[in-house]
Amino acid sequence: MGVRGWGYLDALAALQAAGPLPARVRVYLASGLAAEAAGADLAARRSGYAGPWVRVEGVKFYADGWLGPRTCAVCRGFADTGEEGVLFLDGPALARRIAPLIEAGWRIAAHAIGDRAVAAVLDGYELAWGGDLAGIAAARPRIEHASLLSAELIARMAAAGVTACIQPSFAVTDSAQVRLALPPGRRELAYPWAALTAAGVPVVAGSDYPIEVLDPLAGLARLVRGRSDRPGLGTPASAQPRSRLSAAAAFAAMTDAAAGRTLLTADPRALAPEQLDQVCVTGTEPLPF
Repeated sequence: MGVRGWGYLDALAALQAAGPLPARVRVYLASGLAAEAAGADLAARRSGYAGPWVRVEGVKFYADGWLGPRTCAVCRGFADTGEEGVLFLDGPALARRIAPLIEAGWRIAAHAIGDRAVAAVLDGYELAWGGDLAGIAAARPRIEHASLLSAELIARMAAAGVTACIQPSFAVTDSAQVRLALPPGRRELAYPWAALTAAGVPVVAGSDYPIEVLDPLAGLARLVRGRSDRPGLGTPASAQPRSRLSAAAAFAAMTDAAAGRTLLTADPRALAPEQLDQVCVTGTEPLPF
């Protein structure tokens, strides 16, 4: 997500030419890189990297920063600083930038952590698609992280079919930051994954590596148990119940049957939550595009 230089894609293309890759790679360009090669040049570059294992699929934008440094854009000031974060793009600005990309068939993703940023991204999507909720759902634009969500924002995402790409580790590793950054009346907005799935919002899960651990089974345990005791993860913190999903829902968010199979020592959906840390990967069988 957010590849910032063509050299990365050149390397992937060379590896692809040398033989099958161990995994399929779907790439979203950083918005700045896409802007540098607009129009026909961007389309030509996109087709030039297409192959059975590598696909340039979309463009990623940033609407705000992060919770830790208090740069995510929030609707009410942080409890410890009084500031409201930084909004990089409002709805109209985002709509203007993504409109030509939508027309050219690119998929769109936007990083938005704070509730003010999520609202701005939804505004931008609604403006870019002219209020056509069915069109938005068909295009499957994403919000990356969507960490602070009110019931109203969850309802808007569900109505438009906007996909939330969540990070299971955030609710665990940010638990101390949530207590410091958000006043008591707003802490329930943080990482409400159970409410997202209950509302019917399409949810996929990513690691946010290298900020968080890459091991997907550690992420699965955190999403189901609210923590993971797998070796190498340090002292475990705990996520709130609102950030936990059933094993079936978590497994669905973290897998894609179209990508192939991951072979495990046990089916996570059939285990008790405390047994998830015992599951190991024994192999993979990726499928070509």
